[in-house]
Amino acid sequence: MSITSTHADYDKHIKTWNKSDDVCEGQEVIKQKGELYLKKPSLFNSKSDPEGKGRYAEYLHRAMFPGVTSRTLASHIGLAFGKTPVFIQPEALAYLERNADGAGRSIYQCAQRATRLINRNYRCGVYVDYPNVAPSRTQNDDKKKNAFPMIHVLPAKVIHDWDYIVVGNQKKLSFVKIHETVKERTEFTIETKDQYRILRLEDAGLNDFIYTVQIYSKNEKGDWVEGEKYIPTDYHGKTWDYIPFTFCGAIDNSDEISTAPLYELGETELSYYASTADVEESAFIVGQATLCFPNITPEQYTMVKESGAGVGSRTGIPTEAKMVQADKNGLAYERMQDKWNQMKELGARLIEVGSANKTATQADNDSSIQHSVLSLVVANVSEAFTNALRWCAKFAMPNHDFKVDELSFTIAQDFNKPKYDAARSKLIYEACLAGELPMYIWYSYEQTGTFPEDKWEDIVKKIEQRNDGGMNNPPDDE
Repeated sequence: MSITSTHADYDKHIKTWNKSDDVCEGQEVIKQKGELYLKKPSLFNSKSDPEGKGRYAEYLHRAMFPGVTSRTLASHIGLAFGKTPVFIQPEALAYLERNADGAGRSIYQCAQRATRLINRNYRCGVYVDYPNVAPSRTQNDDKKKNAFPMIHVLPAKVIHDWDYIVVGNQKKLSFVKIHETVKERTEFTIETKDQYRILRLEDAGLNDFIYTVQIYSKNEKGDWVEGEKYIPTDYHGKTWDYIPFTFCGAIDNSDEISTAPLYELGETELSYYASTADVEESAFIVGQATLCFPNITPEQYTMVKESGAGVGSRTGIPTEAKMVQADKNGLAYERMQDKWNQMKELGARLIEVGSANKTATQADNDSSIQHSVLSLVVANVSEAFTNALRWCAKFAMPNHDFKVDELSFTIAQDFNKPKYDAARSKLIYEACLAGELPMYIWYSYEQTGTFPEDKWEDIVKKIEQRNDGGMNNPPDDE
């Protein structure tokens, strides 16, 4: 097979991924694609315009693509990252807070990128690499070489092929082919070149495996040629027996592909886009009064055809004339409104402005559908990034066997913003006066509308401390 061959699942889903990306890019991109997303009616063809290009250009211009999907995506990211993710790391990996992917994105921005890609395309890839340098004796040597492990978040459509092997009863990733674009500047021109990065897990015998990296690029003749094979090693100079790459998806972090969370909303928005074009076309054509000659003779018709017909005191028509207006037909508009309401049901309600008041139960039901999907997405992103951090530690630190409370990345899954309740505040205050709660519990609720995230054991200690005449301060101030 050729180096450019792609996985069967890639071929099956690439059109869907491209469509979702175009929808999320908005109206300008959608209109640039022309008939791909807005078909040209056959009635647009005429003798003066056999291909109907002129009328289709007007048809396309009047169509409206509201950008509901892109704004819903932005809302999802805002909800997921309304609270700063909890990033626990040793000092050696603190640089990831500033530059996690080598392009200046922090680990938080990389996590946002992963969440965005999953909502668009169902999945992305998370990959950790390290510069091809000799093993260092100390971490200071790594800094001198500017050698740091980086976390890369890859769109689904650049991962062209992948494969697995079964070792014992475990399924291990054995092959990943990543399409990359390299830019080279020559004075005032930029040349773009394609290359493939191949990640392999090669059999070293005796049931041992070695992780290798190889670049394929084109030579001057345009033929694909193999680059030198690189064997990454960890901090101790030992080879890897697995590939530091994982898929990150909307349901789980496997290689299986399903429907992206925002796919149905995008499809409905494209249908709405076509409906707006039809409604605007209809309004333009039949929305204006038309001059009509019910009793015109052939001679009069010839006269009007040659000299034209107008309305007003400066023109005259040698026959009876009247203005006719088409009857109002709201079917197309009603259908467009149905699609708008359908988009609300699919997720646009998250960004709806000025909606009618809803009961608490209705509001909870409205948000729970999207929140359940988004919660699962951010849980998978958190898991993938925690694994990536362990791979970074293996590259950069002598000891990488950390517990969760020592090395992890966790995105909050509680997206419901707390609401202050005066009645609840009164009950908390009375409980504090009765000695059943520390007073700072009430103070925290008054300030934030939430309760402190203290363990019950800490609260009991504070109550005992107050009863013993101690200060009534939060545990953090002890």
